[in-house]
Amino acid sequence: MWLFDVFARLYNLNPFTFALMMWFVVLVITASVTMQYPTRRGKLVGFGITSVGAMLILGFLQLLTLSDTGKEIKEIVTNFVVMTLGGLGSGLLAVAISEGPTKDESEQARSFVRGLGLTIFEYVFVFILVCALSLSVVCLPLWSLGWPVMTGYAVTSLLVVFLGAALGCAIVAYLRRLKKWEQRGACLLFGWMLLLVPIYVQAIAGLVSWSLAAVLGFHTVAGIAMGWTVWRQRMEWL
Repeated sequence: MWLFDVFARLYNLNPFTFALMMWFVVLVITASVTMQYPTRRGKLVGFGITSVGAMLILGFLQLLTLSDTGKEIKEIVTNFVVMTLGGLGSGLLAVAISEGPTKDESEQARSFVRGLGLTIFEYVFVFILVCALSLSVVCLPLWSLGWPVMTGYAVTSLLVVFLGAALGCAIVAYLRRLKKWEQRGACLLFGWMLLLVPIYVQAIAGLVSWSLAAVLGFHTVAGIAMGWTVWRQRMEWL
């Protein structure tokens, strides 16, 4: 219990104690990961840990309600976090980029993309394709009848997303047949997905404002149906 009391006293010592404790934890985790895995991938993981940790700490500092003196101290703590974790993350990223991947790491990355990576992208694009197509079929007649929630721009956006998702599925199939350029293809698919998702979200914004529960219910049912289909396929393959 005395250890818990010490921890509680340190936590309540000042508003910045928790931020400094988080900084120490992030530093220890980053050091442990990079020492345990002294490879290019380990350094990239360390860069990710420091980046996420710094964002969490800075977000916590922004939520603090402080006096004028406390605000000055917050600036010092913020600069300290940015300089230390930011410098550590930048150094790890620079070393990882300058080293370049080894032959084994490149082969592992290609195997991952060929196996699980392309499968995940395929499922995501199929899910977007089915949802966009279903909503287009439902919303097109409603738009033609003058339903104010659905506009012509939204219907057009859904059709564009449908075609874009179909193109994404075609790219996945092409990469599987090609059996090379896996990492470049994965980057292309990721960028294409980031382009389609905002268009899709903007297209269904009117439906969300009309009934968020209906939109969530539709996507939940679509996700369950897709998961059930994938599970059945896996069971048949086994």
